[in-house]
Order: sequence, then C-alpha cells, then structure tokens
Amino acid sequence: MSSRSLVLQLSLPALLCMSLAAPPAIATADAQTRMRFQGLDANRDGRITRDEWNGNDVSFARHDWNGDGVLSGPEVRIGAQRATELADHDPNRLERNLNWTQQNFNQLDHNRDRRLTANEWHFDFATFRRIDIDRNDSISLQEFLGEGVEDDRDETFDEMDWNNDGRVTRSEWHGGTTEFNRLDRNRDGALTRFEVQGAEASFDTYDQFNNLDFDRNGTLSRAEWHWSNASFSVRDRNRDGVISRQEFDVAGGTPGTATAASVATQREIRVNSQLRWTDTGIDVRAGDVITFAATGTITMSDDTGDTATPAGSTRGRGAPDAPVLNQLAGGLLARIGGWSPTFIGSRGSWTAPVGGRLYLGVNDDHLPDNRGEFVVQVGVQGRTLR
Repeated sequence: MSSRSLVLQLSLPALLCMSLAAPPAIATADAQTRMRFQGLDANRDGRITRDEWNGNDVSFARHDWNGDGVLSGPEVRIGAQRATELADHDPNRLERNLNWTQQNFNQLDHNRDRRLTANEWHFDFATFRRIDIDRNDSISLQEFLGEGVEDDRDETFDEMDWNNDGRVTRSEWHGGTTEFNRLDRNRDGALTRFEVQGAEASFDTYDQFNNLDFDRNGTLSRAEWHWSNASFSVRDRNRDGVISRQEFDVAGGTPGTATAASVATQREIRVNSQLRWTDTGIDVRAGDVITFAATGTITMSDDTGDTATPAGSTRGRGAPDAPVLNQLAGGLLARIGGWSPTFIGSRGSWTAPVGGRLYLGVNDDHLPDNRGEFVVQVGVQGRTLR
C-alpha cells in the first residue's frame, strides 16, 4: 500500500467527522440563536451568571435549578422544564406547581376530560391564568406541558418586577417575545399586574379542603389526594380510607381554637414603603389567628400631600396596578409564602387561610418614590414569637 493511499484511508474518518460537524464559529452562533435568555448573556459564553441576570436573587434562584450559581445546560435550553417532583403535602399549605409533566396533568385531571378546570387546580391561580393561553378557563394538556413556550410561569409578577415600579418591561421579562406580546393586551410594551395574573381572588375565602374535595362529598379519597400514600395515611387517623374535614384540619393544628387572651408575645416589624415585601421572620399555620397593630404614615409620590396610613390613602385614591385591586392605595398588606396578598388595612386580626412565611407590604404600584414606613406589632394567638 502506498503512503498516499494510507494517508487517504487514515484521513477519511477525520474528514467525515469534519463534514458532519459545523465549524466552531457556526456552532457557537447556532447555539446562541437557540439559547433561552440569550439577551442576558453579555459575554456570549452560553451561560448566565448572577451579574448578567436582569432581576433579583429570588428570580435567579428560581431558574438556577441545580443551585450551582450559573444558568447553563437545560436551564438555558428553550422548552426545557424543571425536573422535579411535587413536594409532599404539608397540611393546609399550598405548593406552587413546578412539575409540568403528563403524569402530573393526569393526576390533576379528576374527570379525565383532558382539561383542568379551576376546581381541579390546587395551586396559585395567577399561574393558572397565565398558562391558559386561549383564556377559556381551562388548561389543556398542551398548555400544561408548555413545550416550546417561554411564558416564565415559574416566576410571580413581583419576582419579575425587580425595580418595583408596578410594571414588567421587556428587559425584566425572562420569557419569549411571543408570550410577552400575548400578555401585553394594550400593546404598550409593558405588562401590568392585571395582564399577567388577572384579578386575583383573595385568600380570605380560600378553603383548600373544599378545593381538593372534587366530588363534594365532604371527604378526601386517595384519588383526590395529590401527594404520597404515606402523607395520606398520616391524615387518615381512623383508617377508613378517606380524610375527613376534622382529620385534615387537625393535622395542621385545629383552626380557630385560640383566643385573644392567649397571645403570648408580639414582634415589631418595620415595613419600608419602598420594598415590595418585608419578611417578618414569622411562619404561620393555616387557621392561626394573626393580630396586627399598625401605626405610621407614608408618602406615595413627590406630592407631600399624597399620604397613606395603614388603612390606605388619606385622599381615598387607588392604584390601578397595586397588588390588591379595588382597595385603597398605600394600605397595609399581608402575604403568606408566594401567594396572593390580602389587604389588612386597619383590621386587628386575620385568620391565615394557608401556612407559610408571613410578609408585609404596602398596596402601591410604584414604590421607588415612596417615603416612610409603617410600624406593625404582629402577634400569633397561642404562640410565643422568638
């Protein structure tokens, strides 16, 4: 065999690989065009660091699925979904749905009609409205899976609105252009709270037991339970194969049994009017009676007369894109976990409809020009706050 033929033979595999592989420059460019969050990748290395991320720490952590401090691999691949299982059930605490799989869809679809209606949805309704693309008050399997759809469904409005001005601009949006335009109903280039999540229902009237009780027979069967067999058995104390209202409530602490005289201590919380939410450091359970004694006055604009007490605007005005619509601007708000806020105002107590961390804020849609704070004494009946 000649040296020439040997060289050709040895070179054929390499030549074949070279013909199948795109040049590095082309491959890099192609990867960039397919990359999620491409506009944030300032140095074009195919990864998003915290410094490059246009948002707050909570927003970044929501997308950093493996917790390694950068967004890479599946985290920046268009259409990729977080691979996770539903957390096991903590009684009377709502979980945010992060498990966008057909198996989870089938588990939620009680009547097997291939659509999820509001009474089959046991998570936050803001997400329900966002992924209901055709706005027919039900979610199809295609909408649920969200394949190829970049609607940033795992972020709340407040997590996206990182400058607290009550609007989500294109630079704050981490989803796709098509989805942004679909939500931007008035085509003004920014998303309002109402456009993203609609008129969120108050948790004052939310009853998770009723929401889970799909057949409305007053008990929860295993088919109506969306978590593990072990957690079902813990609640089913009399081992009759169903969870009664009493068993469900007792598992999280019987609601409404504390009295005002049993308040052990209170914690003072200063609510900065320029922050969307102030962490109280208090974890509450569903049924806990939370007491509030709030004082102070804040200013909500450069107009020094535009003030509010915890009860709301002294001028009686509202704020069109405030967290709680149809309530006075500037009033005191409470929120449990990542769920819909409630207008507290000047009320003295509130029964927690779900469990989780308690946050306080003000009912305004533009926070940067606010001044002042509320001082709130927060207590939970029957418990000592440390």
